[in-house]
Amino acid sequence: MSLPLPSDAQLDALREVANIGCGHAANALSRLMGGRQVDLSVPRVVLTGPEDAAGLLGGDASAVAAWLAITGALRGVLMLALPAPDAQALETLLLGAQECGQAERDSAVSEAANIVASACLSAIGKLTSWRLMPSVPTLRRASARELVGAAVGQVEGDPGRVVVLEARFMAAATPPVSGQLLLVLERDSSRALLARLGV
Repeated sequence: MSLPLPSDAQLDALREVANIGCGHAANALSRLMGGRQVDLSVPRVVLTGPEDAAGLLGGDASAVAAWLAITGALRGVLMLALPAPDAQALETLLLGAQECGQAERDSAVSEAANIVASACLSAIGKLTSWRLMPSVPTLRRASARELVGAAVGQVEGDPGRVVVLEARFMAAATPPVSGQLLLVLERDSSRALLARLGV
Protein backbone atom coordinates (compact mmCIF):
# COMPACT_ATOMS: atom_id res chain seq x y z
CA MET A 1 0.00 0.00 0.00
CA SER A 2 1.44 3.38 -0.95
CA LEU A 3 1.99 5.89 1.81
CA PRO A 4 0.25 9.30 1.70
CA LEU A 5 2.78 11.91 0.72
CA PRO A 6 3.55 14.96 2.87
CA SER A 7 2.85 18.37 1.41
CA ASP A 8 5.64 20.40 -0.17
CA ALA A 9 5.77 22.58 2.95
CA GLN A 10 6.15 19.51 5.16
CA LEU A 11 8.89 18.06 2.96
CA ASP A 12 10.72 21.39 3.09
CA ALA A 13 10.44 21.42 6.89
CA LEU A 14 11.80 17.87 7.17
CA ARG A 15 14.67 18.70 4.81
CA GLU A 16 15.51 21.72 6.95
CA VAL A 17 15.55 19.54 10.08
CA ALA A 18 17.89 17.12 8.30
CA ASN A 19 20.05 19.99 7.06
CA ILE A 20 20.47 21.43 10.56
CA GLY A 21 20.99 18.10 12.29
CA CYS A 22 23.32 16.60 9.68
CA GLY A 23 25.21 19.89 9.40
CA HIS A 24 26.08 19.76 13.08
CA ALA A 25 26.93 16.08 12.73
CA ALA A 26 29.31 16.87 9.84
CA ASN A 27 31.02 19.55 11.94
CA ALA A 28 31.48 17.04 14.76
CA LEU A 29 32.94 14.52 12.30
CA SER A 30 35.29 17.17 10.96
CA ARG A 31 36.62 17.84 14.46
CA LEU A 32 37.13 14.11 15.02
CA MET A 33 39.13 13.94 11.79
CA GLY A 34 41.54 16.67 12.78
CA GLY A 35 39.66 19.56 11.22
CA ARG A 36 39.44 18.07 7.73
CA GLN A 37 36.70 19.54 5.58
CA VAL A 38 33.50 17.48 5.47
CA ASP A 39 31.11 18.34 2.65
CA LEU A 40 27.44 17.46 2.99
CA SER A 41 24.90 16.82 0.24
CA VAL A 42 21.45 18.37 0.16
CA PRO A 43 19.38 16.11 2.45
CA ARG A 44 16.64 13.90 1.04
CA VAL A 45 13.35 12.89 2.62
CA VAL A 46 12.18 9.38 1.70
CA LEU A 47 8.97 7.62 2.75
CA THR A 48 9.72 3.93 2.53
CA GLY A 49 9.79 0.47 4.04
CA PRO A 50 12.84 -1.56 5.09
CA GLU A 51 13.37 -3.26 1.72
CA ASP A 52 13.39 -0.03 -0.28
CA ALA A 53 15.41 1.76 2.38
CA ALA A 54 18.23 -0.74 1.84
CA GLY A 55 18.74 0.75 -1.60
CA LEU A 56 19.78 4.02 0.03
CA LEU A 57 22.96 2.31 1.24
CA GLY A 58 23.79 0.42 -1.92
CA GLY A 59 21.71 -2.73 -1.69
CA ASP A 60 23.95 -5.75 -1.19
CA ALA A 61 27.28 -3.89 -1.07
CA SER A 62 29.49 -4.54 1.96
CA ALA A 63 29.19 -1.76 4.52
CA VAL A 64 29.83 -0.77 8.12
CA ALA A 65 27.16 0.97 10.15
CA ALA A 66 26.63 2.14 13.69
CA TRP A 67 23.17 3.14 14.80
CA LEU A 68 21.68 4.57 17.96
CA ALA A 69 18.07 4.53 19.11
CA ILE A 70 16.59 7.95 19.81
CA THR A 71 15.03 8.45 23.22
CA GLY A 72 12.70 11.31 24.02
CA ALA A 73 9.85 12.80 21.99
CA LEU A 74 10.98 11.14 18.75
CA ARG A 75 10.99 7.41 18.04
CA GLY A 76 13.56 6.21 15.57
CA VAL A 77 17.23 5.54 14.98
CA LEU A 78 20.16 7.56 13.74
CA MET A 79 22.66 5.69 11.57
CA LEU A 80 26.21 6.45 10.45
CA ALA A 81 26.95 4.19 7.48
CA LEU A 82 30.03 3.80 5.31
CA PRO A 83 31.10 1.48 2.49
CA ALA A 84 33.64 -1.02 3.85
CA PRO A 85 36.73 0.66 2.27
CA ASP A 86 35.67 4.08 3.57
CA ALA A 87 35.11 2.67 7.05
CA GLN A 88 38.64 1.29 7.01
CA ALA A 89 39.99 4.70 5.96
CA LEU A 90 38.03 6.39 8.78
CA GLU A 91 39.36 3.89 11.32
CA THR A 92 42.92 4.63 10.21
CA LEU A 93 42.33 8.38 10.52
CA LEU A 94 40.88 8.02 14.01
CA LEU A 95 43.42 5.54 15.33
CA GLY A 96 46.58 6.62 13.52
CA ALA A 97 49.01 4.35 11.74
CA GLN A 98 49.50 1.87 14.59
CA GLU A 99 48.29 -1.68 14.20
CA CYS A 100 44.97 -2.19 15.96
CA GLY A 101 42.73 -5.16 16.46
CA GLN A 102 39.14 -5.40 15.29
CA ALA A 103 37.80 -4.52 18.73
CA GLU A 104 39.69 -1.20 18.72
CA ARG A 105 38.49 -0.45 15.20
CA ASP A 106 34.88 -1.20 16.13
CA SER A 107 35.18 0.97 19.21
CA ALA A 108 36.56 3.90 17.20
CA VAL A 109 33.67 3.83 14.71
CA SER A 110 31.10 3.39 17.50
CA GLU A 111 32.49 6.36 19.41
CA ALA A 112 32.49 8.45 16.23
CA ALA A 113 28.84 7.52 15.65
CA ASN A 114 28.00 8.42 19.25
CA ILE A 115 29.58 11.88 18.93
CA VAL A 116 28.01 12.51 15.51
CA ALA A 117 24.56 11.37 16.70
CA SER A 118 24.76 13.50 19.85
CA ALA A 119 25.60 16.57 17.77
CA CYS A 120 22.74 15.88 15.38
CA LEU A 121 20.14 15.27 18.09
CA SER A 122 21.33 18.25 20.12
CA ALA A 123 20.76 20.51 17.11
CA ILE A 124 17.29 19.06 16.46
CA GLY A 125 16.55 19.35 20.16
CA LYS A 126 17.39 23.05 20.15
CA LEU A 127 15.16 23.54 17.11
CA THR A 128 12.19 21.81 18.75
CA SER A 129 12.91 22.45 22.46
CA TRP A 130 12.78 18.67 22.92
CA ARG A 131 15.30 16.68 24.94
CA LEU A 132 16.58 14.00 22.58
CA MET A 133 19.23 11.50 23.59
CA PRO A 134 20.99 8.67 21.73
CA SER A 135 21.26 5.15 23.10
CA VAL A 136 24.49 3.14 23.23
CA PRO A 137 25.66 2.51 19.63
CA THR A 138 25.19 -0.83 17.87
CA LEU A 139 27.86 -1.57 15.24
CA ARG A 140 27.68 -4.19 12.55
CA ARG A 141 29.57 -5.14 9.41
CA ALA A 142 27.35 -6.72 6.77
CA SER A 143 25.58 -5.98 3.50
CA ALA A 144 23.79 -2.65 3.32
CA ARG A 145 20.48 -4.51 3.05
CA GLU A 146 21.09 -6.41 6.30
CA LEU A 147 22.25 -3.29 8.12
CA VAL A 148 19.24 -1.19 7.16
CA GLY A 149 16.88 -4.04 8.00
CA ALA A 150 18.44 -4.44 11.43
CA ALA A 151 18.35 -0.70 12.16
CA VAL A 152 14.77 -0.19 10.93
CA GLY A 153 13.76 -3.19 13.04
CA GLN A 154 14.68 -1.14 16.12
CA VAL A 155 12.15 1.57 15.27
CA GLU A 156 9.01 1.40 17.37
CA GLY A 157 5.62 1.29 15.67
CA ASP A 158 5.02 -0.08 12.18
CA PRO A 159 8.45 -0.90 10.68
CA GLY A 160 6.90 -0.91 7.20
CA ARG A 161 6.13 2.79 7.44
CA VAL A 162 9.18 4.92 8.15
CA VAL A 163 10.42 8.36 7.15
CA VAL A 164 14.12 8.52 6.30
CA LEU A 165 16.06 11.80 6.36
CA GLU A 166 19.29 11.08 4.48
CA ALA A 167 22.43 13.06 3.68
CA ARG A 168 25.73 11.98 2.14
CA PHE A 169 29.07 13.28 3.33
CA MET A 170 32.54 13.41 1.83
CA ALA A 171 35.61 14.15 3.94
CA ALA A 172 38.76 15.60 2.42
CA ALA A 173 41.28 12.94 3.38
CA THR A 174 43.72 10.59 1.65
CA PRO A 175 42.03 8.37 0.74
CA PRO A 176 38.71 10.26 0.86
CA VAL A 177 36.12 9.11 3.37
CA SER A 178 32.50 9.11 2.26
CA GLY A 179 29.35 7.79 3.85
CA GLN A 180 25.81 8.59 4.85
CA LEU A 181 23.85 9.86 7.80
CA LEU A 182 20.32 8.51 8.08
CA LEU A 183 17.66 9.60 10.55
CA VAL A 184 14.93 6.93 10.45
CA LEU A 185 11.71 8.03 12.13
CA GLU A 186 8.57 6.09 12.92
CA ARG A 187 5.79 7.68 10.86
CA ASP A 188 3.82 9.06 13.80
CA SER A 189 7.02 10.63 15.15
CA SER A 190 7.51 12.47 11.87
CA ARG A 191 3.99 13.83 12.22
CA ALA A 192 4.70 14.92 15.80
CA LEU A 193 7.89 16.64 14.59
CA LEU A 194 5.97 18.51 11.89
CA ALA A 195 3.32 19.56 14.41
CA ARG A 196 6.07 20.80 16.74
CA LEU A 197 7.43 22.89 13.88
CA GLY A 198 3.96 24.27 13.14
CA VAL A 199 3.75 22.77 9.65
